[in-house]
Amino acid sequence: FVVNLFYPAHQTSVSVRMRRPQYNFIMSKTNITIAILTVIWIAVQRGKGKDGYSSASASTKQPHRRISKYKPSRLENKMMKVSRSELHYDTDMINECDLFRNESRTDFYKEFQEYASNLDRYASAIRKFLAEVEDVRHLPKNMREKVCKSMDEAMYGAFRPKEHLSFTNNGGFVEPLLPPMRHPRMCETDTDKRFKYLMTINYLVHDFGKICRNLGPSSRTVFFDLGASLKFHGWRESPALQLVKLYNRFGIKFDHYYAFEYSFIEPGEVYEKVPDELIHSYHWYNVPVAASPTSKQNPWKSILEKFNENDFVVIKLDIDTASIELPLAHQLRQDKYSAIVDQFYFEHHVRMKDMTKNWKSSGNGTLQDSLDLFSSLREVGIAAHSWV
Repeated sequence: FVVNLFYPAHQTSVSVRMRRPQYNFIMSKTNITIAILTVIWIAVQRGKGKDGYSSASASTKQPHRRISKYKPSRLENKMMKVSRSELHYDTDMINECDLFRNESRTDFYKEFQEYASNLDRYASAIRKFLAEVEDVRHLPKNMREKVCKSMDEAMYGAFRPKEHLSFTNNGGFVEPLLPPMRHPRMCETDTDKRFKYLMTINYLVHDFGKICRNLGPSSRTVFFDLGASLKFHGWRESPALQLVKLYNRFGIKFDHYYAFEYSFIEPGEVYEKVPDELIHSYHWYNVPVAASPTSKQNPWKSILEKFNENDFVVIKLDIDTASIELPLAHQLRQDKYSAIVDQFYFEHHVRMKDMTKNWKSSGNGTLQDSLDLFSSLREVGIAAHSWV
């Protein structure tokens, strides 16, 4: 077809004259077609990235921004369409649990309850899962798809992902953005149930199959823990360490762990509390982080920029200081960072009725501000999650 655009159908060969030196030779239409297709194939192969789609080279030091294709779930879309006009989430001290508790509040109450039930099934499947390999990066090619597909089963067994879940470029399927911005069962009226679900991370949805397929032998796995106090609410294990264990269960081991904490902790105490599986990769910075883009204490500037698209980068931000947290969160929307960061967890303190008991005076902004912030991060490709 390409050849016929330029050469009449009756012409069986093409004379080509070349200089220095001068040669006359005859090329058949078949040979020209093969040459053209070969050039196109080479160009496509060079343009493929780690996930098989066109992207920057895995070894590039300045990764390019990924085209945004954020797709909110059906339920998230319905909620966002009325979040201001009917639900008034841009109002101070809104009741973030109203969707869960009040059947007459919206016409998608049943969908919201169904989603909560699906989360329960998903959490049960995740608890039972154990990867067949220690580290998915070292999977032989003939085993990779089998192992990665087994990771899909937990998600597909609980959800119809294209209908129930939202989708981000970097992280794949994620939980939809819905109030109360954590597990919906924290809205239970029973005090014991509320307490149980308030600090759980079982509402987080991860597309482990996609992560498995994206990771290669040369990928570095990186965890940033900003607000890394190891004394989390007394007896509870730090949710960040729970998250690390979750990734480990799916064969994702972190070989770089950067922990920043403002409050002074004796080095010996830190060393004793770091889990054995992280000792080799744990970097402890007992200094505050800074939001200034030029500061050495800005972890994006000093550390994050050393990684690239080929790496798997996870960030947890929870330092309870809005004047530093929010600028750092917004900086991740820049091209040079959004292409690198895969998963981002952030506890955004805003003024909501039920969470005021826990956040007290640290809330700043509205529920709508939270929805807009996380949406904007997902739109540049990052799998952004509300944190506990």
